[in-house]
Amino acid sequence: MKKYLLLCFITLFLSAKAQASFIHEVSGADMAGILVEVAFADGTTDSGVWVAMSPTAGGYINGLWGIRLDGDSHGVLDNANNILSGMFVLVNNGNTDIMSLTLRAFNAGFVFDSQTDDIMLNGSGTGRGMYSANPSAVANYTDLYMDELYGTMMISSTRALAEAGNRVAFVTDIDAIAITQDIPAPTGVAFSLLFLAATRLTRNARV
Repeated sequence: MKKYLLLCFITLFLSAKAQASFIHEVSGADMAGILVEVAFADGTTDSGVWVAMSPTAGGYINGLWGIRLDGDSHGVLDNANNILSGMFVLVNNGNTDIMSLTLRAFNAGFVFDSQTDDIMLNGSGTGRGMYSANPSAVANYTDLYMDELYGTMMISSTRALAEAGNRVAFVTDIDAIAITQDIPAPTGVAFSLLFLAATRLTRNARV
């Protein structure tokens, strides 16, 4: 009897379909909760949590270093004036070079859309892979969510990502995850199993 009921519940569970949709326009103010980590040339590390700073900006700042984004993370290119707005800016106020920056976004409900201008069928829209004016900066995406979407991005450099007393800017697209749950009424196989379980219950009741 228990096996029949268990099989019914499993079937109903599998028939429920979870769908992920994405919010494409994510500003610095929206990204609260993302964990930010830096590694210095002397082997030390430091970290903080992203917070909103204005209606369009957010980041994490302390006395030694900080990171900030004002505007849409996808970046907006003004071709006429050759200006790219919506850039992340990593500032190093210390005396030691910053070698890498890690953004852990998934636990806060965000993913990195790593494919530039590639419209995917998963609904993530056009993405933008990491781009920086620092020619030695390289992005490594981990914690795969689906397709081209990742939960963590680390930017590193063999020389220095942000030298002591300097800053570096970069662009990378971040999408917010919105989960919707569709639970259809039992049909097909699911309905058949429910009928079988009901029949079994009726027989046991007659014994």
